[in-house]
Amino acid sequence: MSESNRKDHVIIIGASDLVMPAFRIAREDLDLGIIAVDYNPDAPGMKYADIAVTASTKDVQAVVSAMKDLQTRFSIIGVFTCGADVEITVSAVAEALNLPGIPVEVARRCNDKLLMHQYLDSRSFRGKAKYRLAGTLEEALAAGEFAGFPCVIKPLDNCASRGVQRVATRDDMEAAYQLAVSFNGERGGDVLVEECLEGSKHTIEMVAWNNTWHLLSIIDTHYISPRWPCETGLNTTVQPKAMQEKMFRFAEEVARLIGIEFGAHKVDINIAQDGTIKLIELTARLSGGFHCQYASPLAFGSNDIRAALKLSVGLPLDLEDIRHKFEKGAAVRAVFPKPGTVVSISGVEDARKAPGVDQVFVWKKTGDTVGPYLNSADRPAFVIAGGETTKVAVANAEHAVGLIRIETR
Repeated sequence: MSESNRKDHVIIIGASDLVMPAFRIAREDLDLGIIAVDYNPDAPGMKYADIAVTASTKDVQAVVSAMKDLQTRFSIIGVFTCGADVEITVSAVAEALNLPGIPVEVARRCNDKLLMHQYLDSRSFRGKAKYRLAGTLEEALAAGEFAGFPCVIKPLDNCASRGVQRVATRDDMEAAYQLAVSFNGERGGDVLVEECLEGSKHTIEMVAWNNTWHLLSIIDTHYISPRWPCETGLNTTVQPKAMQEKMFRFAEEVARLIGIEFGAHKVDINIAQDGTIKLIELTARLSGGFHCQYASPLAFGSNDIRAALKLSVGLPLDLEDIRHKFEKGAAVRAVFPKPGTVVSISGVEDARKAPGVDQVFVWKKTGDTVGPYLNSADRPAFVIAGGETTKVAVANAEHAVGLIRIETR
C-alpha cells in the first residue's frame, strides 16, 4: 500500500460551492485525504479532492458500492456533508463502512417530510402544522379544505423549496399540485398539503455530542413573496435573547424526539405573531444558503463545519470550534435580475471591494437563463457581508447587491 493509500481519508458527499469550505478544512486543518462524490465531474470539490467519484449523490446503492470498493484500498475514517440534501446517503455509507454517523432510519425521518410528520405524531408532538397526504388533485383539494386556505403544498422529497408554494384558494390548487408533482421524482403524485404557518421564519443550527445539544447559531430568513419560498437572504437573528433561548429549547426537543443524537443538524421554525413556535422541517446536516459556510464564521469567529467534520471522523467535539469569539452581524442577500437570458454581467469586482463584503458568488454566465424565482435554487448570485451589528451587515450586503448588474433580454 502506497503512502497516499495509507493516509486517512474522509468521504465528502456533494462537491458544490456550498460544500467547498468542508473540503478546505479537511485538507488544511485536519490533514485528511479527500474522496469526493458528485454527479458533476466539474464541480469545484471534484477538482480539489484526491479521489473523485462521479455518481448521483441520491443513488444510495451506487455510492455505497463505490465507497466499499475504495475502502479495500484506502484508509477511510469518516463521511460528511454540509449544505447538500444527502443525509440518507451519508448515513448509509457510514453504516456500510462502520463509520461515525446516525442511523439510516433517522436520516430518512429528516429527509422525508411525510415520515417526519408521522414519526412526530407517534411521539405525540403537536408543535407543527396540520397536514394530509394527497395522491390526486381531488385529494389535494380535500386536504386544502382540511388544512384551511391558504395552505402550503410540498413535494415529499426535495430541497431548496423546489415545488413548494402557498396556495391561496381552491382555484389555485390544480397548478400548484402539478408543480409539486413535477419535483417529486420517484414519489409520483403523492404530495403533502399543510396548514400555512404565518409569521417569521428562522433556522437553528445545533450539534449533539454525549447527550448534550449545543447551539451553534440562529438566523432569520426572508422570502421573495408569501407565495414563493425563494429566499432573498438570511442574517444573524435579531430576536431577543429570551426568544432565542426558547427557540433553541424547542429545536433541541424536536431533535431528541426525531432521534438525532449525534452530529450537526438544523431545525427550521415559524414564529407566529403571538410568539408560538412551530416546526417547519429539520435536516440531519448543516445548512446551505452560505449560513454555516460563511455567515456564522463571519459573525462569531466560530467554525461549525470543523466541529462537525471532526465528529464525522471519530474525534470528540472541540468546544473551542463552536465558541463565539465575538458577537457581530452577518447577512446573505441574493441578486434578482429581470427574468430572461443573461447578456452581460458587471459590477462583481466593485461588489467584492464594497464595505463589509466577505464573499460574492455568481452562478450564472452570459447566455444562461434566469427566473422566474420560484424557489431558492433559482437564485443566480449572492453577496455575503459582515458588520459590527446585524443591521450594518444587512446594509453592507444590500449595498453590494446594488453594485452587481446582470442584464437580461
